[in-house]
Amino acid sequence: MRVKVEPLDSWVSVVVSDALSPEARSKAVAQFARGALGEAQSVNRRALGSDAPYEQFVDGRRGAALDGVNPDRGKIVFEFELVNDVLQWIMAALIERSPHRSGNYIRGHRLFADGREITPVGEAPIAAEYSISNMVPYARKLEIGKTQSGRDFLISVPNRIYERTAKDARARFGNVANIGFTYRGMVAGGYVGGRAGNKSKIRYPTITVKSN
Repeated sequence: MRVKVEPLDSWVSVVVSDALSPEARSKAVAQFARGALGEAQSVNRRALGSDAPYEQFVDGRRGAALDGVNPDRGKIVFEFELVNDVLQWIMAALIERSPHRSGNYIRGHRLFADGREITPVGEAPIAAEYSISNMVPYARKLEIGKTQSGRDFLISVPNRIYERTAKDARARFGNVANIGFTYRGMVAGGYVGGRAGNKSKIRYPTITVKSN
């Protein structure tokens, strides 16, 4: 039988003695699955600061009892809903670290799911990749820009706002998500993939988030 806790682990094969009755074999695997679930919950709690919601599937049945797993070829899967917590933490950190003088930069933070802009409020739709970028024209300059004297362009708060936030998010959520930092161009509010053929002359700082 096999147990999987997503997105933390690949399938784990569980071998139980053939000398046990079918009911005993099912209970043994269920006990192992509960232990794996507890470990995953501890990891998520340390990363998120709270328990993450999850769904369990037993032999493909949503919410079925663990003890009811097939004693010979059963499968148990726990799926955690983590992406919303990660995205909300990143958005909050970016706002906290932003210059607040005019408010334009704060309003410039945008959230995307597979290249399409979505609202940062509520549950994010399912996507292969989520990304957060800032679309004010001077966003890149706030990251790495220098004045003629050689000092950082940004003085009211530390620069490299997106780069630092991506690094901190990766340290905090690296066990539950793949988080990166890059610069991307945009056309009509959506991302233009890759460097070749990019019609946008401005490349904006961007944090990417994918499930592990």
